[in-house]
Amino acid sequence: MEINFYINDPLRLSLLIAFAAVALIQLLYFWIFFSRLAFYRRKQVSQDKPPVSVIITSHSELNFLGDNLPFILEQDYPKFEVVVVNDNSDHDTSDFLKQLSLDNEKLQIVELQKNLNWFKGKKFPLSIGIRSAKYNLIVLTDADCQPVSNQWLSELVSARTPNTGIILGYSGYATKSKINKLLRFSAFFDALFFLSMALAKMPFKGVGKNLSYTRPLFYQQQGFISHYVIKPGDDELFVNKAATGKNTRVIISPDSKVVSIKPLTFGEWLKVEKTRLRLRKNFRFSHRFWLFAFSFSRLLFFGLFAALLLLGVSWIIVVPVLVLRLITQWLLFGMSMKKLTEKNLWFWSPFFEIFIMFTDIIFWFILTFSRNRKWA
Repeated sequence: MEINFYINDPLRLSLLIAFAAVALIQLLYFWIFFSRLAFYRRKQVSQDKPPVSVIITSHSELNFLGDNLPFILEQDYPKFEVVVVNDNSDHDTSDFLKQLSLDNEKLQIVELQKNLNWFKGKKFPLSIGIRSAKYNLIVLTDADCQPVSNQWLSELVSARTPNTGIILGYSGYATKSKINKLLRFSAFFDALFFLSMALAKMPFKGVGKNLSYTRPLFYQQQGFISHYVIKPGDDELFVNKAATGKNTRVIISPDSKVVSIKPLTFGEWLKVEKTRLRLRKNFRFSHRFWLFAFSFSRLLFFGLFAALLLLGVSWIIVVPVLVLRLITQWLLFGMSMKKLTEKNLWFWSPFFEIFIMFTDIIFWFILTFSRNRKWA
C-alpha cells in the first residue's frame, strides 16, 4: 500500500530515486577507491638506496628548523644531503644554519639574500634548491615538519621502481593547537582521496611535506613555469601535471610518515582549506570531474535525506541507506586511519566530514562569485 502511495506521488518518487542514485555513487567511491587505501598491502620493496637530496625552503623559521632538522639529519640512510634554501631570513636563522653546518657535513645551505622572487611563494627558492642539489633523487619536506622515524628516507625510497618518477607520502599533524583533531582529520581525509586515487592509477596531487620526485622529471616538465604566477601549488600543481599511473608510486607505512608541528588557529586552517579549493581550478579536467562528482553527490545525499524526511517519507526507507553509508565509512576510514597511524579520530569522522563539507560549500560560493582573481 505504501509503495503505491509513492508511485502516485511523482515528487517523492523522483526524490527517492535521486537519493538511491547518489547513495550508490557514494558507495562506489568508498568501495572502488577508498578501499584501496583501507586494504593496502605493500607488494614490492626496493632494496636500492640511491643518494638523496632532501630540500627544505625556509623564511625566518628558526624555531621549526631547530626542532626538526636534527630528525632529518639523523636519518639512517647511506648517502644523503639536506639542502636548506634560506630565503631572505633574519640573521638568527642564518647564524643557526651556519653553526649547524659546521657540525654536520650533510647540511648544505643556499642563501637567498636578494628578493628576486617576483611572485613570492616557494617556487623560486625551491627551484634554486633543486638546481643546487648534488643528487637527482629529490625529497621534499617543510621546515615545520619532522619524520616520525629515522627510517623515513629508507621507507620513502623503498617504493621506487625503475620507472618511478614521483613518490607520494603521507603527512599529518602533531601540534598543541586547540583544533589539532580537526587538523589531523582534514589531512587524513585529503590523503585518503589522493592516495586512494593514486593506488587506482589516477594520481592527481601530492603534498610537499612528504613528497619525492626526480630532478630529470622536474626539468622535463619545465619546473613550475606553467603555474609560476600562482603563489601556492609547488606540490599539488606540479604533481597534477607530471604524475601518471605509470610513473607514480605510493608509500604507506608507519615509518614513512612525517608530521607538522606548526600549530594553526581556526582562521589559519580556513585559509588552508580555501587555498586547497582554489588550486583545484587548475587541475586537469578529469581530476576536477572526479573530485566534483564525489563532493556534489555527497551534498545531494545529505540534502535529499533531509528533504525526504521533511516530506514525510517513512524513516524505515531512508534511514537504513544513511546507516549503510555510515557503517561503510566507519569501516573503511577506520582501516585507513590504522594504515596512516591516525588514532582517536574514527568515531568523530562523520561529524568532521560534514563540517568540512559545509565549509567547502561556503568557500565554493565565495570563490565562484568573487571578482578578485589575484593569488595572494
